[in-house]
Amino acid sequence: MVMNMLKRLSLYTLLLCLVPVFVWLSAWQWSGNLVFEDYEHPLYWLTETGSVPYAIITCGVFALLFLPLFSNRKQWILAVAVMAFSMVVTQGLKSGLKNVFAEPRPFVTYIAEQTGTGTDAFYAQDRKARAQIVDRFYQTQSSVPEWIKGHYADEVGYSFPSGHTIFAASWLMLTVGFVQLLDNRKGSAKLLLGFMSIWALLMLVSRLRFGMHYPIDLLISVLMAWLVHWVMFAFLAKKRYFQKAE
Repeated sequence: MVMNMLKRLSLYTLLLCLVPVFVWLSAWQWSGNLVFEDYEHPLYWLTETGSVPYAIITCGVFALLFLPLFSNRKQWILAVAVMAFSMVVTQGLKSGLKNVFAEPRPFVTYIAEQTGTGTDAFYAQDRKARAQIVDRFYQTQSSVPEWIKGHYADEVGYSFPSGHTIFAASWLMLTVGFVQLLDNRKGSAKLLLGFMSIWALLMLVSRLRFGMHYPIDLLISVLMAWLVHWVMFAFLAKKRYFQKAE
């Protein structure tokens, strides 16, 4: 069971790692001169599902989507506790590492270059002052859609690691882990896996497309989520908290 769990988690981790790897192989780089198209607006709404406070709603909706996987309500409630533990641990790790590495976001570096200021001066300000700097800059950028300007003003934290990526990867790992743990091969389980995979992949793509992160941010964040959930599900696999679905 433990080895099978490792294989399944690793397989879906590899799937997510294809996003930063493909970007490296294609030599694509984000630029502040990139033009946003109208069809990219839905990608913005998708990335918002991982932003505070909407991420809290996302967690609630996703927890409900897991309900059909379990044979009884008691199992599901225990699983929700595991999900909450996952979110607290991974987001806590993310917050701690951001403060340690203090890497500027790509779009912040672009603003600093265009205005002749340094990123150190930008991050020396409090979050409210940073948001005002970003807002003033993008007021002069008529080619940038209004729907993304507000997101830039909200995302004035550090780049490494990616909170949205570890959030998305964690939910995918939770899906894979519980499906494997319960040995659930029903159509609903496959549908949930497919949905979570596509959602997580698009989340990673959106973080690169909007200039929020570098590929290395995504790669390390995915690997962090894999490690946390490998340890967590390896522990659960050795216990009998969850019986296989009927």
